[in-house]
Amino acid sequence: MRMNRLGLSTGAIIGIVVAVIVIIAAVVAVVTLYKPSAPKPATPPGFVIPISEFTPQNVYSSSFAQTFCSKVGNVTITVWDTYSPSENEAFNASLASFEQLYPCIHVEVTYGVGIATSNFISAAKAGQAPIVYRDTSDDAGKLFAAGLLLNLSEYLPPSVFEQYIPTAAQNFYLNTSSVHGYYGLPDNINYIVMFYNKQYITSPPNTTDQLINMCLQVNSTYHVWCIAYGVSSEWGYRFAAWFAGFGGQIFGPNNMPELNSSAMVNALEFWYNLTYGLHINAPDMNPSLEGQLFTSGQAAIIFDGPWDLGTYFKALGCNLGAAPLPVVSQTGLHASPLIGSTGWVIASPQASSATPQQIEAALVFILYMTGPQAELNLWSYAHDISANVQAYNTAISQLKAGQLTPACLNDIMEGIFAQAQYGQKFPNIPAMAYYWPAFHQYATAYFANQTTAQAAAQGMEQYMLQQMAQSSG
Repeated sequence: MRMNRLGLSTGAIIGIVVAVIVIIAAVVAVVTLYKPSAPKPATPPGFVIPISEFTPQNVYSSSFAQTFCSKVGNVTITVWDTYSPSENEAFNASLASFEQLYPCIHVEVTYGVGIATSNFISAAKAGQAPIVYRDTSDDAGKLFAAGLLLNLSEYLPPSVFEQYIPTAAQNFYLNTSSVHGYYGLPDNINYIVMFYNKQYITSPPNTTDQLINMCLQVNSTYHVWCIAYGVSSEWGYRFAAWFAGFGGQIFGPNNMPELNSSAMVNALEFWYNLTYGLHINAPDMNPSLEGQLFTSGQAAIIFDGPWDLGTYFKALGCNLGAAPLPVVSQTGLHASPLIGSTGWVIASPQASSATPQQIEAALVFILYMTGPQAELNLWSYAHDISANVQAYNTAISQLKAGQLTPACLNDIMEGIFAQAQYGQKFPNIPAMAYYWPAFHQYATAYFANQTTAQAAAQGMEQYMLQQMAQSSG
């Protein structure tokens, strides 16, 4: 039986991780699963396929596909793709099998679209949004609240949403005074971990004090950067983990922002010191430069998610390692990344000018792309963590049996799954949209020595409060 560095068997590790994910799903699920209060029409206006037939089981069935094509006829849907290169290999494999099963549905894909792009809003206002779009749960929540996305709760049977891990499903659920329901189907569970190069680091640090000592040694011994992390360039997604590690939270009671805190000040000062004081974090980074430094062996550590695992493994092979983010020595708290999801959404007919038949085809498409086979493709090609329960269980079984090849991938995935013990729920409330520019603006100013950490924290919170007030007014 293969043992990991903690003396636990792979089976034991996976058992812990599965249990932890179940606990996380129970603890952080603050939104009640949507149960329709009134019966839905059996067939929406203009549809030829009843709601009850739109299920993952059906869309993978050749008999359903034949019936769909005979009733609906030829139809074209537009799709904006936001996958990474390794994820696109999986997507293209799934797309090929989808079009073979549904020859009547022509899929026009636009590749390389950025996630959470403002282009969607601009296109939607002109009635020219893509019919299908892959987005993060929080950004899609903003689009849903603005009336730009289809309420899937009105078009799919309730049982559909039970086929995903609860945390992932609820990431795409919103309940406000004006709108409630599911607005997307998740294709993965994602969060950041610490990737490291075993050429420089044989055992990952468990605390930030260990991280600093290890990094000083890496710099002096190998003359490479220890860490490649552009704090302000990524708009606060990864920084949320460090903010939590210093005791902070983005939102407090009544979903009010709590960025103006000692936790934010201390977290900003910590990374400023690592960058300009201790010189162990490369300055002036952006995601592209970070990746280049890490894959070329010029940096020992990068903070990123499973979606880029393929890129890093291609560059480093079995020298690649993965581990949870360290405990912040100052607080004793784990740096806790946002546990969120990406998924497929459908634009409202007003936003895309889609016909009922195009909406029907779009429903089939997103059900297929979040079904067990498509999500297993994402696992096999890119090692995304599946949101679909059936695909997730299959992936866990493969990992438990040590079936990933080469064998070192099993250790890497153990490190990625272990991070699930220390995460925070991804806020999908509309106000989350204001966190990104607030953090980016004031963290950038702080790292450019244009303001203090205290003033930056205060500015972030004031920005969010102002935007929230304007949106409600």
